[in-house]
Amino acid sequence: MNTFKELTSSFLLIISWFLFAISAYLLYWTIIMPEYVIIPFLLFAAAGLLCFYSSRKLDGRGKVET
Repeated sequence: MNTFKELTSSFLLIISWFLFAISAYLLYWTIIMPEYVIIPFLLFAAAGLLCFYSSRKLDGRGKVET
């Protein structure tokens, strides 16, 4: 079970960075044509943040154990 959790965490981290890269590309187009690209930019940014948060939650590195 621990291996599956680590694999899922790594997969979500990779997906989140991929979505952040797409968001950066869409941000460039948002500056040029804001009325066409703002909604996809916000969707990809939100999905990237969600995957990143889920990855950190599954990984458990954010917690300090005493």
